[in-house]
Amino acid sequence: MENDRITIRLPQIDLRQIDVFIRLGEFSTRSEVVRHAVKEYIDNHSNRILAKAEKFKKIQELEAAAAAIEPYMKR
Repeated sequence: MENDRITIRLPQIDLRQIDVFIRLGEFSTRSEVVRHAVKEYIDNHSNRILAKAEKFKKIQELEAAAAAIEPYMKR
C-alpha cells in the first residue's frame, strides 16, 4: 500500500504522550501512532455514521407507512 506524506501540528502535550507510547514499546514511531489513531477514528466514526443511516432509514420507512395509511384514518 502506498502512503502519502502529510504534515500536522499537534500540541506539545500530545507529542509528549505519543513519545511515552513509543518509549513503552506500544509503537515504534510517531507516524505509527498517528496512523493507528486515524484508522481507529475512521473505523469508529464509520460505525456511528452507519448507525445513524440505519435510524434514518427506519424513520423514512415509518413515515412512508404512515403516509400510506393516512387516507384510511380519515374515514
